[in-house]
Amino acid sequence: MPARGASTRPRTRLGPPSRGRRGALVVCVAALGTAAACSSTPTGTHASGPSSSTSSTLAGPWHGTLVTSSLPGPVQSLQAVSCATAVRCWAVGSTVATAAAPSGPVVVASADGGANWRPQRLPSGIGFLTDIACGTVRTCTAVGQAGGAGVGPGVVVTTTDGGTSWTSQAVPTGTTDVTAVSCRANGRCSALGTVAGRVTTLTPGATAGAWVAGGALPTAASVATSLVCTDGRHCWATASDTTDPSHAVGSIDASTDGGTTWVPQTVPPGTGALNGVDCVTATTGANGNSVTCAAVGTSSTVLNGTRTGRGVVLTSSGATWTSEPVPTTVADLLDVSCGAGPCVAVGATVGTAAQAGVVVLTPATGGSAAVWRRAASVAVALPLTGVSCVSLAACTVVGESVSARLAA
Repeated sequence: MPARGASTRPRTRLGPPSRGRRGALVVCVAALGTAAACSSTPTGTHASGPSSSTSSTLAGPWHGTLVTSSLPGPVQSLQAVSCATAVRCWAVGSTVATAAAPSGPVVVASADGGANWRPQRLPSGIGFLTDIACGTVRTCTAVGQAGGAGVGPGVVVTTTDGGTSWTSQAVPTGTTDVTAVSCRANGRCSALGTVAGRVTTLTPGATAGAWVAGGALPTAASVATSLVCTDGRHCWATASDTTDPSHAVGSIDASTDGGTTWVPQTVPPGTGALNGVDCVTATTGANGNSVTCAAVGTSSTVLNGTRTGRGVVLTSSGATWTSEPVPTTVADLLDVSCGAGPCVAVGATVGTAAQAGVVVLTPATGGSAAVWRRAASVAVALPLTGVSCVSLAACTVVGESVSARLAA
């Protein structure tokens, strides 16, 4: 299943994406013999699919080695990544600001599993992009805002030729932001944007190039941080619910009618911001299909500033979500991908200064004491923001590093 691009997103995620911070970007790739730049050794076997339990059931373990890939010089940071196959990936982010011009949006693409990346040409009038989802090697959708000051209007851009050309789509009147998108293998996509003050489902309409509004998330939701749809009917969204000007809590909503209606899910007490969600479907024989999901975030409810909480992982195969043990060195998890069967989450470590990037992986199945473990990572001085894994042999992670040097 292609990663949702997962739909982020203001990616720290409780505020608009950072566009003023200078710093080089790092892209990390994990692979098992499929990309020349990377290598790793699996331990254990990959289960055929997730089970129906609500705790510690997502298949594992997954072991990988991450290495840094070079990116085009103008790229400053990447917010989200989506891989349609083991070798074809796209990521969205921003360029480095200069004295002559502010930072702008960027889409970079890789045709070799993340070893090399090239920028793609975008339409004018885009301020920044926060999420991307690619259902096939030719079809991708990216979302964000037209304005550079975080005041909208919302933007949806699509490609049907693998990024050779991108086209702006019309969004409903009153759309101030589009923050999350999910695309399926048939190329059909859904997004979440703020329309007339409500977080609302957006889908392509009957008129080519125009998206239409569907149902709204519960009224408490102030911004969607992630979206995944496993088919045309079943979708899950994480959102930020503002409690006061400085704090917000995370919520999870589910739809069984393609986003026409949304129902709140039950999350454990103490859950703070939730930043990403991904779901996988397993065939269960005569009983049909089962869906297992993972959502990630932090226990912190602070809207801006350094996280003071601990990383959060929730899993579910129904309407109730269960908290999983996470290493105490993890402060915040910003994205999760379960396309490989095992789930891989990325984010930041606990730190009083810079919060270094961190990767955590699904534990081995079985055992009540199983803990999502911290994986080896490259030396990244800032959080890792996006991850897309399509198999045990291919996983791509994106973020930003002030210590990395950009390719000329």
